[in-house]
Amino acid sequence: MSNFAQLEINERNRWVYFNKYRWVAHAAYWIWVLIVSTIMRAKGPITPSLVFNHFFLSNVMIATFFYLYCLYFIPYFFKRNKNLQFWLLMLVSLLGISAIDVFFGKTFVHLTDPVSVTSDLSFSKIYAGKLASYLLNFLFFSMMLFFMEKNEEGNTLLELEKEKKEIEQVKLDLLKSNINPDFLMRSLHQLKESAKIHEETTPEAILTFSDLLRYRLYRGRQLYSPLKEELAAFRSFLHFIGLDHLHHQLHIKLDVQGEDADQYIAPLSIVNLLEPFCKIIHDQAVRLDIVILIESDELHLEMQYGSHSTSQLLADLEAYRDNYSQLYGDLIKLYYECEETEPSFFVRLSLPIVGQQVTSEA
Repeated sequence: MSNFAQLEINERNRWVYFNKYRWVAHAAYWIWVLIVSTIMRAKGPITPSLVFNHFFLSNVMIATFFYLYCLYFIPYFFKRNKNLQFWLLMLVSLLGISAIDVFFGKTFVHLTDPVSVTSDLSFSKIYAGKLASYLLNFLFFSMMLFFMEKNEEGNTLLELEKEKKEIEQVKLDLLKSNINPDFLMRSLHQLKESAKIHEETTPEAILTFSDLLRYRLYRGRQLYSPLKEELAAFRSFLHFIGLDHLHHQLHIKLDVQGEDADQYIAPLSIVNLLEPFCKIIHDQAVRLDIVILIESDELHLEMQYGSHSTSQLLADLEAYRDNYSQLYGDLIKLYYECEETEPSFFVRLSLPIVGQQVTSEA
């Protein structure tokens, strides 16, 4: 499963959780109403008729008002800043539904326990009591919804922040482990062609190329990689190019200066820089001299390419600089220039090196 698919599943699960939490809160509220207003006040046995009249029918109108308020008025008017329409609808529903509740109670609700409905009260007195009850419940509903919304908002912000970090990590992983598809397809094609003519170096080339892909898979998703492993992968890359002498006319000389003990570097940062030069089809032998200088907190790499630059090479180097700038900001320094008088192209790269303590903290 891809990281993006996992993020989509996490988003769905988050909304399922919040909806479940909301309905659990509603169910808890109505269970509380059933216990306090019906079961605890009952003088006689708890019968289906008592629950039906004292709980369901007695609360059907106020439940209608409540769910109109929280499921329709708030999301479609209040949250969309339609304040005038919201308060007009609230006023109309408050006055109207409480009036309907008076007629509904006299016609359909038969309260017998603990006390029956007093039939000699006037409409205005019953209506005033209903209206006061609706207002009190409205205040209670508002407070309950406020705390539910604040809790949901806090959880949503935490989840969004977490998912934002996960998305950024996915982007960084793609940047670090990104292998140029043209180079990959060309390398596989060359291995296939070498196998057809039973080239002696083909098995070794296949194993070396597999090691490179494995290194990308396991190290490309980490923030730092041991410098020894990065240099070993880089040398494997050079060895792979040297084995494929039938297709590669690029002759590379590497000179590494300095110690690489217990130091860490951005994974694939050196390997990815070599790929643009390997993509170029060389009709004749071209030399590429690489010098790597390892210091205590920085690695310097210089490349002297014995041919003219191409538009594709410049575009690839720009993409490399943009990608690693997103990963490490201004710590990555890449500079290149063309020699006007002779076919030569020069690249200089500076990368930060960190110790083991920094990698464990990251």
